[in-house]
Amino acid sequence: MTGNRELIERHLGELRLPARREEEILRELGDHVEDHAAALEARGVSQEAAAREALDSVSNWAELCHEIVLAETEEGNMNYRTKVFWLPALAALTLSSVLLALFQFFGLVPHFYWLSKTGLSMQPFFTFYLSWLIALPVIGAIAAFWSQRAGGKAIHRLLAALAPSIGMLGFFLIAPFLTLLISMLIPLFTHRAARGHFGPGDIATIATAVLVLLVSWVLLPAVGLFLGAVPFLRKPHAQSS
Repeated sequence: MTGNRELIERHLGELRLPARREEEILRELGDHVEDHAAALEARGVSQEAAAREALDSVSNWAELCHEIVLAETEEGNMNYRTKVFWLPALAALTLSSVLLALFQFFGLVPHFYWLSKTGLSMQPFFTFYLSWLIALPVIGAIAAFWSQRAGGKAIHRLLAALAPSIGMLGFFLIAPFLTLLISMLIPLFTHRAARGHFGPGDIATIATAVLVLLVSWVLLPAVGLFLGAVPFLRKPHAQSS
């Protein structure tokens, strides 16, 4: 095993991976070479020839080294992104959704501000869910702190903290297109006398409503989440030094 390991290291070259992981890879390759050599010896091949042929079974050691390093690097990057972004972001998104549902369950209603005093039921309105907005800085701080503890960069901490607003933004960017599509398709399936005309005024109304929703459910929450994340966006003193 020792001789095979030395030959494998010589053929494979420098992996430049953590010592523990490099040791595991060399051990696995050594076991594979030994198994191959043992199979050859069982067929009558001498021990020296079997060991040489087992090593020669790898046609391109440089390519094998490159594939190992590439696989290890990709796996490390995926684990890193999961720890510093996806898990904190998912936690922030879950916390904000659960809190919003709980506030609604316990009867904490939002405050509304209509853009026009006439025809209130048909006019866009701003929504201020004060109890939820007050809690968002805490959620942003939790997500940013989590990402910081996992070794995330400032951009990872910021994006993880803003995950609830980013999710809302994605929803409200898709919703207008669905609304336009439904508004254009409904007349095709209704009676001619009941068909309406979809014109520029309707598009303007939808655009205004979307803008109001973005301010109420994306911009204002993003401000609260950002304020909570600010203390954790700086580099720690030990890290900066």
